[in-house]
Amino acid sequence: MFAQSLPEQSTVLAQSGEYVSAFVQDYETDYGGVGVNAVGLKGMPIWTVPADQPLVPISVQAGCNNFTVSTGTEIPIPPGVTTMGVDDSPLVIYQPSTGTDWELWKAVQNSDGSWSACWGGKLDTATSDGVFPSNYGLSASGISYLATTITEADIASGSIDHAIAVDLPVCDSPEAAPADRTDCGSNPGQPHEGTWYRFPASLSMPEGLTPFGQMVFKAIQDYGMVVVDQAGAVMLQAEDTSDWTAQGHTGPNPILQSWDGEAEYQVVANLPWNDLEAISAP
Repeated sequence: MFAQSLPEQSTVLAQSGEYVSAFVQDYETDYGGVGVNAVGLKGMPIWTVPADQPLVPISVQAGCNNFTVSTGTEIPIPPGVTTMGVDDSPLVIYQPSTGTDWELWKAVQNSDGSWSACWGGKLDTATSDGVFPSNYGLSASGISYLATTITEADIASGSIDHAIAVDLPVCDSPEAAPADRTDCGSNPGQPHEGTWYRFPASLSMPEGLTPFGQMVFKAIQDYGMVVVDQAGAVMLQAEDTSDWTAQGHTGPNPILQSWDGEAEYQVVANLPWNDLEAISAP
């Protein structure tokens, strides 16, 4: 679903104008622009592991949902994994050889080397639509962050070939498809988790964008942008830049290099956010 190109003409929601106005007002109110979660342990830790990565025990933290029904009690988490080090502490583990995606919330490594988390889930990327069954997964909406995060591999390739996750400070309940749950309150006029946005296919790319901004514009135009979670500001979700060297890469980090020296609230500031449309999910 999230790697599916949008048709030239998407079905625009009747509430599109209202949802776009709310989106713009939210970022103008919080930090004055759309940000990118990537730097300083604010990005999404995504660790790609080989087929022979040893399994480590994973347990459920006290008072949390028993996600091991989905994930099992062992996950191939490699040594040296970093998480955000803050309350959410998300972690994504991807094993291409088996097409498996594990996503954890409040992931913590214990003193004995095992791990625990408060929420989590497991998907088969070959058969899944990118949404965890209700009550599993990392995001409040159930939408996979592996499927929607801007990764270092995306930027290194020169193209983001999937829909992009956006987190909002305010959203309305209930959820909208493809989300299958929500943590939003009652905020009429605000978009829902699962709301899909795009730039119209006929809209020309503005001049003066950073390389990162150009790729984001094209991805939102071709694949869309979907509300996945809540955050303290309007934020696009990218891979944590600390992953680059931690996973053995050398040379400049492709995400930071594509920012052309801009800060997290400036790198996509010149995108035409007022021209967004809220559309039906593909």
